Amino acid sequence: MLQRMKNITAMSAIAVGLWAITPAQAADMESILSDTEMTGSNIGLYSQYVWRGQRQSAGAMSVQGDVGMAHDSGVSANVWFATLGTGNVTEFDFTLDYSADLGFMGYSAGVILYRYHNSGASNASEVYVGANHELGSATLYYDTNSKNIWLDLSSGIELAEFAVEGTLSYSAPDVGKSEFVNLAVGISQDIELDDVVLTPSFTYNYHMGAFDTLATPDALLLSVNMAY
Repeated sequence: MLQRMKNITAMSAIAVGLWAITPAQAADMESILSDTEMTGSNIGLYSQYVWRGQRQSAGAMSVQGDVGMAHDSGVSANVWFATLGTGNVTEFDFTLDYSADLGFMGYSAGVILYRYHNSGASNASEVYVGANHELGSATLYYDTNSKNIWLDLSSGIELAEFAVEGTLSYSAPDVGKSEFVNLAVGISQDIELDDVVLTPSFTYNYHMGAFDTLATPDALLLSVNMAY
């Protein structure tokens, strides 16, 4: 009886809350929703999970995908996931971003929460700022847990209907740890099939500097991604 009364009370509170929304508030909510749209969904099969040049799935295949939404104000949110292939671990990345266009260039800033199902000790958080131009982009990340700084410099061209992109990355970790330099070169092509776009690609990650060791071999990544 007591549980039933609790349920009735909770339902009554919800009803009162909904009834208390004024027409102006309802109009504001409708405006927010009308200015928000899905940024697309995709899912793909990858020969392995490689993150910033480093193997994450111990060479095992990985399923990855994401879904996001964006508001006309420049605020967007995204959820990305990847299977790691061992220990039934799945990574979920939650990103909140603000982007704007200044005409001659664009900029963005945001936060990323890395959360691991069945491996909570690996959870981490980053903040970032970035700038982009028609010639390329630069993004600086700061890991709030390990205090590492990571810089990505990216650029791309279209060559014979293929998209060719290169990313040079540099990591400046805490004192006493090796720096990390990685060059990733990828080639991909979009294949449109009605409302679905298939994108086969391959990316080669070449390590340089102190991180180039037998324990951290260069990584080749093959993938097929489907956007819908």
